Amino acid sequence: MFLKFTISLLACTWGFSCAQDISGPEEDSNAPAAEEAPREIPLPDGKTVPKFEPLDEHRIKIGNVIVNHKERTVSFQAQVNMKEGILEYVCCMPNGKLHESLLVTEADPLHISLGMTLLKFRRFEKFFPVRDENFEWLPFTEPKPEDYADSYVQIVMTYTENGREQKSDFSDIVVNSQTRKGLNPNDWLYTNSFFYEGAYQASLSGEVISIFASRTSPINYIGDFHDGVNDTGWIVNPKKNLPLGTNVTVTISQKPVQPKQ
Repeated sequence: MFLKFTISLLACTWGFSCAQDISGPEEDSNAPAAEEAPREIPLPDGKTVPKFEPLDEHRIKIGNVIVNHKERTVSFQAQVNMKEGILEYVCCMPNGKLHESLLVTEADPLHISLGMTLLKFRRFEKFFPVRDENFEWLPFTEPKPEDYADSYVQIVMTYTENGREQKSDFSDIVVNSQTRKGLNPNDWLYTNSFFYEGAYQASLSGEVISIFASRTSPINYIGDFHDGVNDTGWIVNPKKNLPLGTNVTVTISQKPVQPKQ
């Protein structure tokens, strides 16, 4: 029942007439073992949607993204990409700005946003000025906090440390370079990305979760967003970092918050 719902909602919301299978060829178990080499990750095209794979009564898989209808969450796997330095992103794909991203993931932002759409997450797409087809700026009215109060999301990273499961909302890992205070975990906004020439631009840029607010990123941190720019430098907390390559699960949920006054 849920699968039928998701397929119909996908068609009406995103305008795809059918899903495309991007699974690779079956492996030959009798083939000789090849030498290990770095696995090449195909770059997303911002258009391809894999077939929905039902996992159980409440969960479906879209590419590398898990959508949980019962818990109303979207989750994906990632790895720690930085343990020190300046951050502009919490998470990027390999084709993103990895020199400024805490995490790296193979989850396509298009599939993440599709999952959020299927769960009817509210998105606020008027947070940034936009241009027309001639690249001219369109009239823009700065939104008020109450306009996007129902579009906030909560992001939690789960990982294992010393044999125990740990959780972080990133406030302990991403800190202000001057004050060493953590970012506010209540200031993540689902702004969505946009399509250009039929391609979802977050997929092409590799942006998944952006600290330095970006129109291309589907999720943005707006805690220090003023007049269209971020004015705070963020770094990996030198007192709370994780080894490079640590496997983590990123889970996104939507819980409206009280708008700031």
